[in-house]
Amino acid sequence: MDLFTPVVPEGELHPNFRALIGNFSPGERAVLAEWADGFVDRDGKFVTEFQTTFNSGFWELYMFACCKELQFHVNFDFVSPDFVIDNFHNEFCIEAVIASNARGDQPEWKRDVKRRPKQPDLEAVLRTATIRLSNAIHSKRKKYLESYAALAHVTGRPFVLAVAPFEQPNFWAHNDHAIRQVLYEYDRVGADGEHVFRSSVEKAPGVAIELGLFAGTKMPEVSAIVYSNTATMSKLHALSREPDEMMFFASLHFNAKGSEPILWKSTKANYRESLLDGLYVFHNPYATYPLPFRYFNHNDITQATLLPGQRVPRYKCRHGHLIQRSSFRVRPRP
Repeated sequence: MDLFTPVVPEGELHPNFRALIGNFSPGERAVLAEWADGFVDRDGKFVTEFQTTFNSGFWELYMFACCKELQFHVNFDFVSPDFVIDNFHNEFCIEAVIASNARGDQPEWKRDVKRRPKQPDLEAVLRTATIRLSNAIHSKRKKYLESYAALAHVTGRPFVLAVAPFEQPNFWAHNDHAIRQVLYEYDRVGADGEHVFRSSVEKAPGVAIELGLFAGTKMPEVSAIVYSNTATMSKLHALSREPDEMMFFASLHFNAKGSEPILWKSTKANYRESLLDGLYVFHNPYATYPLPFRYFNHNDITQATLLPGQRVPRYKCRHGHLIQRSSFRVRPRP
């Protein structure tokens, strides 16, 4: 499958795709080609959609690469859902979806990189992310109920949504905060050390979105959410084998030995990151068909759930887990 030869007029190419096929990105294209190795374009539309809409196809290829890394066997005999995993005693399905910007809002790729970046309004970023992630999850749950649930290879088995945030330019800044609210109602630790919960978020005056989809029996059809806010173009930069003295990284990592995350700043030569770094699996304790923890039991993957009688989610997370990462390349003037 040739991802990089344009099949549509230049004006229809997505900005992220145009950046990917530029002169500075041979290493990134090589990584993406590895992700796509073995991927089957079942409807013949993937390359066109990848070049014109980009993010959904990028996320799907990343999830396929994760399946290969975890030695899941993807059965492409089925048109849908996206990934039918059939090498377990109890096979399961993964459907990929992204949270995109609302109509009229600024898309994630439209950011002013020429000006000195300002600190984003984190509360505004969090609110937007919570709304858009909830919308994406509900849309796929509706799809499951209307079509997937009746399929013989889906019914009676765990159904997993793989969700990625691409809903705004600063989507990287909310980490797992927004998805944690959407699924478990858990907001943060307050100023006095108390746990703060949020049961809803206001989408518009008089219109509230209910949170806590996994905090009760609101969505038993979805067994788990696989999530990452670090599966971005910077993931390609990190995994590229091309030496680049002008590529720099800044990353936040979980600190099991203290209350503040670990901040790393590094050049490309000294930066290390795996394919699975930054990946989360959020389990639904009320799922009709629970997803076994062992399926995603990997040192680089963080898993979370609610224990019986508790409202604060419990995380299984290694010291140094990737929370947030950004990269930038200094380019010479023409």
